[in-house]
Amino acid sequence: MQFHESVTTTRAAGAGARPSGGEAPRSRGARSWTRSRTGAIAIALLVAGGTAACSSSDGGGTTPAAASPTPSASSASPSASPSPSPTGGGPTPTPGPSVIPKVSRPGQPTKPTVSAGQATFEAPVSYPDGVTLKVDKVVPGVETGQGPGVFAGREFAVFTVTMHNGTKKPIDAQSVVVTSTYGKRGLVADRVYAADTDAVDFGGQIAPGADATARYAFAVPTKQLGDVRLVVDFDGTHTSAEFDGDARKAS
Repeated sequence: MQFHESVTTTRAAGAGARPSGGEAPRSRGARSWTRSRTGAIAIALLVAGGTAACSSSDGGGTTPAAASPTPSASSASPSASPSPSPTGGGPTPTPGPSVIPKVSRPGQPTKPTVSAGQATFEAPVSYPDGVTLKVDKVVPGVETGQGPGVFAGREFAVFTVTMHNGTKKPIDAQSVVVTSTYGKRGLVADRVYAADTDAVDFGGQIAPGADATARYAFAVPTKQLGDVRLVVDFDGTHTSAEFDGDARKAS
C-alpha cells in the first residue's frame, strides 16, 4: 500500500511545477526504499515457501506409510480339526417293551405250542419236550477296538448260552434272536460286535440229543449286571426262553 502511494505522489509532482532541488532526491529515495521493501517481502515469501516445502518432505510432515494388511481369520487361524471319534457310551439306550414279541419265521408256526416259564440266571429254562437253555456264564468287558460300530471304552457283557435238544427232531438254529434289557426302566442293550468280545451266534441244525453253545455280547454297563433280562427266541414252536435277575450269578 505504501508503494502505490509513493508512485502516486511522484506522478503528481511531475505533472505540476518542477519541485525544488531538495525534493527530487527525496522522491527517488522513496521509490528506492519502497522497491527494496517490496523485494524483501518477495524474498521472505520465497524463503517461507521453501521452508514449508522442506518441512513437508522431512520426517515431521511425512505421511506415514500404509500399514500392512492384517491377515484374515481364514488365513491366520489353523484349519479346524475333525472331530475325534467317540471314546465310549455309544447310542443312547431306550426302554423296551415289557414283553419281547416273537419273531415271525417263514415256514414255522406263528404261535408257539410249547412253553416254559422264566428262570433266573442260576437255573435253566426247561421245556416239557426236553429242550433246555442255560446261561453258563456272564463276563463283563470293555471295548478296545476301532472301526464302524465300535465304541472304544464302552462296557459290555458276554452271555454264554447253551441249548440242549432233548427232542427227537433237529432244531433249526439259523434264526435265533437274542435280546437283553437292564435296569429298572428295562433299557434295551445294543448288540456288541467288537472283535474283543469273541461273540459267536447259534447257527445250523442242533441234532437230537446234542448241545450247542453260543456267546452274545450286549452293551450292559457293569454296574447294571444285577438287574438284567435275557430273552432267547430260537424258533416258532417254543416260547422264548427268558432269564431275569442278577446276571453275575450265572454259573
